[in-house]
Amino acid sequence: MQKLTTNRGFWLTLLLSIVTLGIYGLYLQYAFAKETNIACREDGKKTNGLVVFILLSIITLGIYSIVWECGWINRCNNYLVKHGKPEGLQVSTYLLTIFLLGWLTLGVMYIVIMCKQLYLQNAVNRTYNELNNL
Repeated sequence: MQKLTTNRGFWLTLLLSIVTLGIYGLYLQYAFAKETNIACREDGKKTNGLVVFILLSIITLGIYSIVWECGWINRCNNYLVKHGKPEGLQVSTYLLTIFLLGWLTLGVMYIVIMCKQLYLQNAVNRTYNELNNL
């Protein structure tokens, strides 16, 4: 068993995303899928990786990326609830931000969602590490 990362911070993530022109965001998609599949393997589901994410997002004109995010959020929250931890980002908050609040706030809410995504994955990884004494 490998210890999963639990210290992804908002400011460093924001800086790396800006400096790499978004490539770091793609790395995070890959890392989130990999880490979620490791931590949540008991549920029998699989979160698709980066290649599938990119290809299906292009084919569906971005709709798959929203579906992927909602599935990932639900899977992470189910894992946290199963182990008695508080839930993180909610699908309703994510969708409200994507479709309404994001552009109304000139993108500020997109940054808030990014922060909540980091918190959610950190919480899942921390729970996994605690349960496996890592």
